Parts: sequence; C-alpha cells; structure tokens
Amino acid sequence: MDRPIEKKTWTPRRRALAASIGLGVAALAYLIATSGTTRLNVEAERLTVAQVKAGEFQEYVPINGTVQPLTTVYLDLEEGGIVEKIYVEGGNPIKKGELILSFSNTTAQKQNIETETRLLENLNQLRNSKISLTQSQLMLKDQLLDLNHKIVEQEKTHERLERLVRQPNPQISREAYETARDLLTYYKDKRTLLEERIRQEKILELQQTAQIDSSIERVERNLEILARIIDSLEVRAPIDGHLSTLSAQIGQSFQRGERIGQIDQLDSFKVRADVDQFYISKVAVGQQGVFEFGGREHRLEIVKIYPEVTEGIFQVDMRFDAVPEGIKRGQTLRIDLSLSEAKRTNVVAKGGFYKHTNGRWAYRVASDGKSARRTSIVVGRQNPQSIEVLEGLAPGDWILTSSYETFNDVDELTFPTPLKLK
Repeated sequence: MDRPIEKKTWTPRRRALAASIGLGVAALAYLIATSGTTRLNVEAERLTVAQVKAGEFQEYVPINGTVQPLTTVYLDLEEGGIVEKIYVEGGNPIKKGELILSFSNTTAQKQNIETETRLLENLNQLRNSKISLTQSQLMLKDQLLDLNHKIVEQEKTHERLERLVRQPNPQISREAYETARDLLTYYKDKRTLLEERIRQEKILELQQTAQIDSSIERVERNLEILARIIDSLEVRAPIDGHLSTLSAQIGQSFQRGERIGQIDQLDSFKVRADVDQFYISKVAVGQQGVFEFGGREHRLEIVKIYPEVTEGIFQVDMRFDAVPEGIKRGQTLRIDLSLSEAKRTNVVAKGGFYKHTNGRWAYRVASDGKSARRTSIVVGRQNPQSIEVLEGLAPGDWILTSSYETFNDVDELTFPTPLKLK
C-alpha cells in the first residue's frame, strides 16, 4: 500500500543557510552600530580603575598654616634717636613695664623744653582769665549785697518820714520826705539794673569758662604728649611676654615710626594659613579645618579673613579648639579646610583623568573588563581625593582613573588582558 512521503521543513541545508544569513545580519548590525567608532588597543598593566559608590562626600581644600602667638605687640618708635643702652636682649622673657632700651635725642629734648615752656605760659594765662571771671562775678555780687543793705536802710527812713509827714503838724518838710522817697526808688532801680548785669555776666562767664576749660584741657593733653615723647626715649614692655626680636645695637640711629622688635605671648597660639584666591568666595568665618599632630586629629576654626590677595594667595587666622600639647611657634601644619557640609551622593576617586577631561567625560569599563568606552558625565564638587558624580555614571560602574594623555581621546579602549575589577 502506497504511503505519502512527508517533506521536512528544516533540512540541514536550509539550517546552514539560515545560520549564514543570521551571522551576516549580526555582522552587518555590528558594523552599522560601530561605524565611525575609533579604537585603541591598550596594555592594562599600568592602568588604574575606580568604582562609583554612593557615600558621604565633603568638599575641602588642603592648605598650609603656620603656628603664631595669639597676641603679638610690635615695638614701633614714637620718637627716634640713637640707642644709648640695651637692658634686655631679644629672645628673653620680659615683664610689663620693664625697661628694654633707652635712646638719646638732644634735638627732641630741646624742642620739648621750648614747647613745654610755651604751653605752661598759655596755661597760666588761661587760668588767670578764669580767676578774673570769678573775681568779677564776686565783685558784682558784693555790690548787690551793699545795694540791698542801702535799700533796707532807706526803706526804714522812708517809713519814718512818711509817718511824720502825715501828722497834723508835721515835724519835717515835704521836700525832705520826697527826697527820701526818690532815693529809695533810685536804689531799687539800680538794684534791678545790677541784677540784670549779674545775669548777663553769669551767662558770659559760663561761656567763657567752658572755652577756657576746653583750652586748658587741650594744653594739658599736649603737655602729656610731650611727656610721653620724652618717656618714649625709654622703651618699656607694654605687656608680659617673650621679647622675640630686638633689632637694635648701641649707637644705632632710628627714625620715628621704625619697628625695632616685637613681644609675643606664648601661652596661647593661632594659625595663619595661606589659601588660593580661587576659594575666596567659598571661605567664611566659622568654617572648620582638621590637621594631624602627635598621632591625633585636631580641629581649627576660621576667626578672621584678610581680603588682600598677594601673588594669588589670601590669608586667614584660625583658632584651636584645644591647643595640642607640644606645639611650638613657627611650626607648619597641613590643614584640610572644609568648604561644605557632608552630603550623601555618588562619589568616585579623583585621578589623572580629571585634569585631562575636566570632568566632562570618562572611560567606563565594560563588565567583563575587556574594554572601556568614552562616556559623557557631569560632576559637581571635588576635593583632593574624590569628585561628586551628578550624571552619566551609577553606583557600581567602573571607570579608568589613569591619565588619558596618550589615548588620543578615542571612543573605545580594548585590553588584551582584561582589567581586574575588584
């Protein structure tokens, strides 16, 4: 009995043809996808990689600071002269008021004597003027006292004559009565005029006295200045401390205003630090810094900012939270100055690649470690150790952190020996 023969759909020949077509399509797709891509074969032995991680990031900048005394007083001359004698050499402790050195200045001393003589004469004249005003006021009051007494006596005389003139047979003439009455009126009018004069004189005296007192005060101040100028020929310590420097020799001549030394108080310290002008807008009073000393971490706080920029550098003063034991004046400290608060974000190690790309792109390593492809990224803040990744990379991604100088900015790097990602 005949049976129909079943034809097979996928014969070996057809399968081979389909596989060839698939490989051709895949090869064509690969060629289309990679058309225009530049590649470079790179040995992986000297390359470094880093993984993007989610973690705490804080922006900081390393700066150098020098330990200085918290309080320093400079010895600037009020009056120059020739060094006559030195009592305390530099480098020694000193007490407030202790004599350091003395000057001779005959010109200043002569001028001081002449000026002082004129001022004393002026002072005497002012005081005499004040005394004269007081005496004039007393004389007027004395005249008023006499006039009041005359008025009292004349009132009594007037009353007696008035009683007599009213009697039926007056014992005095009308003329005598009127004369006594007119004299009393004259005394009273004169008293009114004298009281007004005393009032006006008192106002004038107060004004003149105030002017005289002000002039006397100025003269006395000038005398004090003169005395201080002469006293300044003997230089004394203004505070307790350490005479750190004294730039003077016997016989040496100095001009007014010159600095001859300084006194430091060595019981407390501060740090004067240099900061690059690039960070001037980011630095503020109250920001913290940390440094290592004696195997421990210590903190500092900015208390003063000097806005003057010299050769690209401005300075800040920093205060210790607690002064480390054993720290000395003049020591140099490396300080990490915080510019922001710690924040959780995506972070990757900062390597040589950043200088080349300025954080605009990086080579992201394939999961098998056999290649790395150029990828655009966006970075944020940075510190000497790491950078903040805002876009283009995710936690777990690996990138090349080595310098890209020799890669000619190709699109893809391939590695004969796969990179070790760990």
